[in-house]
Amino acid sequence: MTPENPHYFRCLEALKGSIIFKDLDSIDIQHLIKKMTRIKWTAGVFKRSFEFNSSLHVIVSGRLKMYQINPSTGREHTIYILTKGDVFDVMHLMDNKTHDVYWETLDDLEILTISITEVNQIIEENPKIYHSILKYIGHMMRMLEEESNDICLHNTLTRLSHLLLKHMDGESHQLKTINNLPNNEIANLIGTTRAVVNRHIQELKKAGAISVKRKHIDIENLDTLIAIAEEKYTNI
Repeated sequence: MTPENPHYFRCLEALKGSIIFKDLDSIDIQHLIKKMTRIKWTAGVFKRSFEFNSSLHVIVSGRLKMYQINPSTGREHTIYILTKGDVFDVMHLMDNKTHDVYWETLDDLEILTISITEVNQIIEENPKIYHSILKYIGHMMRMLEEESNDICLHNTLTRLSHLLLKHMDGESHQLKTINNLPNNEIANLIGTTRAVVNRHIQELKKAGAISVKRKHIDIENLDTLIAIAEEKYTNI
């Protein structure tokens, strides 16, 4: 991608915001984006990792769901929802093995793509990127650890409350990333069913913790939501 491209500067800002590449010098960032291609996937596109195991992608806009599915029951579990600045599939950088997961675009997705060969060359020229890659992987592993603890140690109401708090903007108290998702997608994130999520949302509304309008969840009482998440609220 070159500066003549009408999307260049917006894509450049997204690249600068990526955990892996944000510590590169401006010149190195500009050199990197020249090697990248902008691609758009429409909402509802399904992919398997083997379809892009020779390339790395940085999200410019939109949301991408990474999930696994039980072929016998059709039950899904969402592992991550990736959004602007996130990188996929970073596992290919670690062991060159195919990552056996499914991907689905939740919105129209805009990405920057680059070959793994080019990325490895850039890493050799800029060893500090190794630290950024480890930092990103550590962040993703911590999210998995928190999720596994939630599923093993807490009931579904607590897990839903944790999910809302995790995706809440600290200043505006508005939800990010998961807002506007249908309840079945929220259920896939916490390892339960849509019916259970429906019930818990009504319970949170009754407690005054949230309000819901057209799939848009607002945090109405943060203290109440925290108390429910910490299993200290006794009125439900």
